[in-house]
Amino acid sequence: MVKIDFNSSAFTCFEEGEDILLDTGIILAYLNSYDSWHNTVFDLFNNYIVNNESTVFLYVNPTMINEVTFLADRPMKQYADVYKKSFINIEFKNAKNQTISSLAGLIEDNIIIVLDGNKESVLKQLKVFETLGSADATFASIANEYAISLLTIDNKFVNNLSLVENDLSDIRNVYFTTSKHRSYRKY
Repeated sequence: MVKIDFNSSAFTCFEEGEDILLDTGIILAYLNSYDSWHNTVFDLFNNYIVNNESTVFLYVNPTMINEVTFLADRPMKQYADVYKKSFINIEFKNAKNQTISSLAGLIEDNIIIVLDGNKESVLKQLKVFETLGSADATFASIANEYAISLLTIDNKFVNNLSLVENDLSDIRNVYFTTSKHRSYRKY
């Protein structure tokens, strides 16, 4: 498992044909402009996935979809707290619906592919869940099972992966960045 800061000057691109499992935070940050990670994740996608000659394959898992549907209005709520801005309930609902609708479109258009676990990944998940947490254990065990890479903005998750690295030795790359790259757009 190689850890790579995608905002580092050493990062030049993803590997050609690389398979990458997207974490919940990446999905929310990419699709929701109120998210404090939106700018850096949007730039990453724009520069290295959408407008790039290389081919990468993006995956999600039903557990991550469940988290996205649960958390889809959280970025707007956090933005409101940071900037002491008031939104009416319909604005929160619209932001949530737009995020979920955009994700559904990416899945329907096969831009993001759904990848599920199996018996082996579930057994691995049960082995590492106490260290990683339930959802992150699902995410990591699936990446390990298919020997693919991870893309996340969750540094706690990245640090905890180090603690179970021997159990998840087939994860290829872990792409992450640091919190200094968080920023809010002004509305």
